[in-house]
Amino acid sequence: MAKLKLADAVGFKDIITTLSEFLDEATFVLSKEGLKINGMDSSKVVLIDLFMPASYFDTYEVEQDQLKVGFNLEDFADVIKRAEKEDAVSIEIEEGKVRLFYDGEFEREFELPTIQASETEMPSLNLDLPIRAKTLTITFADIIDSLAEIGEAITFEAKQDKIVLKTAGDLGESAVELSQANGMLLEYEGGEASSTYGMEYIENTTKVARASDTLEIRFGSQLPAKLHYELPQGGYFDFYIAPRAE
Repeated sequence: MAKLKLADAVGFKDIITTLSEFLDEATFVLSKEGLKINGMDSSKVVLIDLFMPASYFDTYEVEQDQLKVGFNLEDFADVIKRAEKEDAVSIEIEEGKVRLFYDGEFEREFELPTIQASETEMPSLNLDLPIRAKTLTITFADIIDSLAEIGEAITFEAKQDKIVLKTAGDLGESAVELSQANGMLLEYEGGEASSTYGMEYIENTTKVARASDTLEIRFGSQLPAKLHYELPQGGYFDFYIAPRAE
């Protein structure tokens, strides 16, 4: 029914692991264009929109115009984590099951059942998010990793030509400035805005860092943040994160 192959398992492994931080199960929608996954976490705080184009894969064969397959993401992530860095990963989807083949120092094969997972329809989002900034994904991930040790909430504050990420907790306060002047932003547009988000949600998105080179950050005052992680070949991993009520 479908065959996929990736020469490098690292990026795909991190994508699936990141998905499993937010979703218990998901429907993989495979079409001639590529693989798409939408979902919302159980707390209704984070909306996810993931797209991996057919060109992302070394081999991408789907017999139907569209194939929908449900997976328990905890189980899928547990299996995909066993892939080594040098492994080529092949995925074969058949009726009621998926088989994963790892070809590296030695060959391994795993089989998982598919499930009837609920499918989230991606709503039409007409958000006017006035702040737009672009940075290296690894830069953002390192900053969040540091701030997460201090506080449970993070404030995105835009003023003039910079964004300030700040948090506070029992250990004190911390803030990091990102601007084009200090080399931490690649692009910046917008005026002034401020909004606060749950640190855990933001931190969990950064687990996709090895699969993404650049990240676009969009937000506004008391509006959702959109974190647009760019994937190879025009793919993307988008997170819409609702703000905390003040």
